[in-house]
Amino acid sequence: MTLDIAQVHDSFPALKSGYIFADNAGGSQCLADVVARISDYLLNTNVQLGADYSVSVKSTQRVADGVEAVRELFNAESAEEVAMGSSSTMLAENLARAIEGDFLDGDEIIITGEHEGMHCWFTCVHTLHHGQSLPATIV
Repeated sequence: MTLDIAQVHDSFPALKSGYIFADNAGGSQCLADVVARISDYLLNTNVQLGADYSVSVKSTQRVADGVEAVRELFNAESAEEVAMGSSSTMLAENLARAIEGDFLDGDEIIITGEHEGMHCWFTCVHTLHHGQSLPATIV
């Protein structure tokens, strides 16, 4: 089976402008199908999750289905291993805040690659000691 590049290109409406918006992860372009599904969710089922009225039941199921799809994509053993958020930066920030009290003297945080959101780890460790010497090494 050969990949149809024209079909792939046509699946990204933003590419019709002649530009590629590749400034960072936040600038990544969405498939038309993704935009349609998000639009449908926001227009038809964007209500409080977990309630017992029909639209909420449908909305809750749609969110659960999305989490299950991510679980399957990453081969996680359970949907409880999946965390969804507004951005990778916010997820990293939330994780750093959630575990900041668990660090011990000599612990290391190893960060690979570059990402503008990784400052949260520096802030987390620095905050633990109120600007004093850092108990963890960031490599």
